Amino acid sequence: MPKRVHLTLPDPIHDDLVRWATSRGQAIATVGAIALEIAIKQAKESGEIPPEEVTTSTTDENKKEK
Repeated sequence: MPKRVHLTLPDPIHDDLVRWATSRGQAIATVGAIALEIAIKQAKESGEIPPEEVTTSTTDENKKEK
């Protein structure tokens, strides 16, 4: 389910975001979400964001023991 966050942006970043949203004909929030998705994808690919650790649930561990 999508989550809502509140961000404070420097004026130049906000201005760029408004221009980008206007050029795409989309809401500022939509284009902001797109920009954030792009930045996070790049950070993951560069290793700046470590991969998620895979954990097993207790139920899975109990199945293995039987």
